[in-house]
Amino acid sequence: MAMAGDRPLDAPRGREDPQAVVRGPDLTPAETRLLRARQRQRNRVMLVVLLGLVVLFFAITVSRLSQVKDPREWSRPGGIAPVQIAPLR
Repeated sequence: MAMAGDRPLDAPRGREDPQAVVRGPDLTPAETRLLRARQRQRNRVMLVVLLGLVVLFFAITVSRLSQVKDPREWSRPGGIAPVQIAPLR
């Protein structure tokens, strides 16, 4: 089958397959290094953001749990809200 560019010659114009995978141009070694450097930088930024969220959630959890006086309230739904419990016997 003859090809013109990325489209088969017998394919009707304007009716290209939207899911067809078209290979992009090959990169030079210098362009590949630049691409990998940008990807590494993006990955480092994502690592910092995700670690920041983990630290934030941990700090919020610790601060909320420190407000509860009786550890038995931790597992009760709504246990963070101040609720009076029956005295121990």
